[in-house]
Amino acid sequence: MLSSKSTGWMLIMGIIAFVVMFISQTMQGDTDGTAGAVAWAASSNDWQIVMPIRMVTIMLMLIFTVGFVSLARSISESNSVISIGAHFALAALILMWVGFISQLAGFDTASDSTEPASAAHALVKFSNMSFWFGGAAYGVSFLLVGIKAYLNKVGTPAFNGLLALLGLIASAGSFVSWFLWMIGFGLGLVVLAIIGLQKIMRE
Repeated sequence: MLSSKSTGWMLIMGIIAFVVMFISQTMQGDTDGTAGAVAWAASSNDWQIVMPIRMVTIMLMLIFTVGFVSLARSISESNSVISIGAHFALAALILMWVGFISQLAGFDTASDSTEPASAAHALVKFSNMSFWFGGAAYGVSFLLVGIKAYLNKVGTPAFNGLLALLGLIASAGSFVSWFLWMIGFGLGLVVLAIIGLQKIMRE
């Protein structure tokens, strides 16, 4: 098991990843859906700058997820709710990686005039779906781990309860609006970063 301090630093990586992802999305601009993203990649080589930055995000999320699973297991290693929450986080990470690789392949295909545009469109569309499922899965993991931590009275109850609430907003909001998911997931990462700082300062 990771030390409390290591877990704390890893939890902080989540909000850093969120900021880096926001920067990469800002650089890409408003591409108006799948067709717009494909057209953007076909007309500009900017994707070759954006995607390495996005890869940094996914790597940071890997570090964050290791810390999050460690946090979950520190609450209880045998509880079924914790185990499900941890596995949802791992599934979310895998989906994020699949989404990134598919998006990279889609943009590369779009920039190649010899490749059919339909192939690029399908890859980017698949990427969007993978990212969507991954985001919803992270929300479920926050909800389950937050609830169990609150019920077990581990750490700061207010943060645990807030994490569960934000996880609910992120998971349910992903079915309603991208903006709601952003709020729930982003603030959930902020809460986990604060929990991480608490672990660092206590050790």
